[in-house]
Amino acid sequence: MNLPPKADGLTARAYTELRDRLFRGAVAEGQPLYEIHLAADLGMSRTPVREALQALAREGYVEVLPSRGYAVPRRSLDDLREFFELREVLESSATRYAALRATASEIEALGKLCARYERERDEERWAQTGHDFHDIVIGAARNTRLQAMLQSLNAQIVMSRRAVGRASAAQRKTAIEDHRAIFEAISQRDEGRAESLAAGHVRRSYQTTLEAYQPQAFASQKTASAFARPAGAKPLSKKEIA
Repeated sequence: MNLPPKADGLTARAYTELRDRLFRGAVAEGQPLYEIHLAADLGMSRTPVREALQALAREGYVEVLPSRGYAVPRRSLDDLREFFELREVLESSATRYAALRATASEIEALGKLCARYERERDEERWAQTGHDFHDIVIGAARNTRLQAMLQSLNAQIVMSRRAVGRASAAQRKTAIEDHRAIFEAISQRDEGRAESLAAGHVRRSYQTTLEAYQPQAFASQKTASAFARPAGAKPLSKKEIA
């Protein structure tokens, strides 16, 4: 949460509520967000709402509209490709450093999250457990600049992946196996394997996102190369994605 140092409780509440609405897809891409309307809706003054929106903008959840407030950004397939290409580079590096620098308590926490990830049946709690796992890995890298970049990037990816529905049984199984393998590589201090596994995990996440945006393009094939559209697939415009 990237709030001002002196932010009060109302600002934190406004931030949490607005971010949850964005995650739930309650605000459509391109839809303007106005301080005065949100303040009335949340039952508070405009100041905490303004500070919350500014924090959400810094983290990539919303974009600033000159003289018009804020809006959820519209994303194209090229935006998604760039997000995931950058995430692969950054997150695989963070995972490598985590294998070198994670504390015993962090490794223990990762193991517990893996176990919870494997048995959790509620979709939202399962997804949150996955996010918590990655947050610990990124923090264990002991690189504050890398952590800040990934937090901002992953916020934009989360917003862009709102079209991705419930994970299939196969996708769930693969994600569980990925997390377990990454945990084992970190716990064994195998930085090369940890880095490679994290990169592969990001590529699979990207493919799942592409399949959600272009289901017909993937319907006739079991796999597709990451970071490349299927042959003959027509790119979606920003209007079509929105």
